[in-house]
Amino acid sequence: MPTFVALLRGVNVGKAKRVPMAELRTLLSRLGYARVATLLNSGNAVFHAPRGTPAKHSADIAAAIFAQLKVTVPVIVKSASELTAIVSESPITPATDEHPRFLVAFVQDTKALIESRRH
Repeated sequence: MPTFVALLRGVNVGKAKRVPMAELRTLLSRLGYARVATLLNSGNAVFHAPRGTPAKHSADIAAAIFAQLKVTVPVIVKSASELTAIVSESPITPATDEHPRFLVAFVQDTKALIESRRH
């Protein structure tokens, strides 16, 4: 079963957009995802899914969060193979002591990003 990572943007910062990780794990399990794990209070989750694309998972998770928690949040989902490629193809190799400062930004739909820059 393929592994995916869900990245929820802007949750649990201050009092707005609160998404408790226990509730996120339950929500993802109810969507049919297996071996769900979250990282601290980050809004990041790892899960396994028998089928589906990252874009489909993203839409399903965002809709479920809104329906159950009444929180509108952008959700980006990447497959483990996509993340492996991103790391291995990065032209930047930070020194070991710089790893905590290394930042990678993600978008779900690059076409939408390109369109937004044109306007």
